[in-house]
Amino acid sequence: MKLPNWFKIIWWLILLGLTGTILFKRYNAIVNGQSVVADVFIFLLFIALMLVPIFSEIEFFGIKLKKEMEELKSEIKIKLGDIKNEIRNSQMQTFNATIQGFGPPPPDNKLPELETEIDRIVSDKLKQHGVKVDTDLHELINVPDNNLQLFKVRYSIETEVRRIWEQRFFNEKDNYRRHLTISKIIDDLTKYDLLDKNFYGILREILSICNYAIHGEKVTHKQVSFVTNNANQILEYLKEIS
Repeated sequence: MKLPNWFKIIWWLILLGLTGTILFKRYNAIVNGQSVVADVFIFLLFIALMLVPIFSEIEFFGIKLKKEMEELKSEIKIKLGDIKNEIRNSQMQTFNATIQGFGPPPPDNKLPELETEIDRIVSDKLKQHGVKVDTDLHELINVPDNNLQLFKVRYSIETEVRRIWEQRFFNEKDNYRRHLTISKIIDDLTKYDLLDKNFYGILREILSICNYAIHGEKVTHKQVSFVTNNANQILEYLKEIS
């Protein structure tokens, strides 16, 4: 049963008053060296009541008193929760980078070798199944207009965002940084106030819809309309940043 706050206060004051009264009456005996074991017990109890409130929370004249140990435990739990979340997020980012990160494209001098591999592996498999490659490429890569439109928006936004980043941060000595993810680039631009912090969330939502369409996921008509209706303003805003 949870006791009301006023009862806790009254009970605490009664205990303090009782132990204080006993100590006051025993003051002369204690000073004269005539104290007994009970005096020591009452004194320790009085100190405990003064320094460590026995209630988890007391409100007295608008002031809340809490046990420091309980407060410390609560803070530790919060910190541990934050650390667990950071570890989980780091693991997810590593997993996504491993699955989705294909690395930079092959150099031109390696393309003939790859083409030979395609003929050796893919063409042989098609021949085994009696399949002739005579279908027009445009029929095989037929992309819905909505997905194509969202790809164009994503491409245009990423081009502008990378332009801003390279003008401010790119160094030929750190060429590897050119291949940072678009998410990391947006984080950097926002961190250094090149992008408005309120714009950060809007841009990520726009790109998340575009990413779904690019990776073959279904997007709703409202999502497509939202992107196409606002992409013009988004791109004009980015073009103004130099």
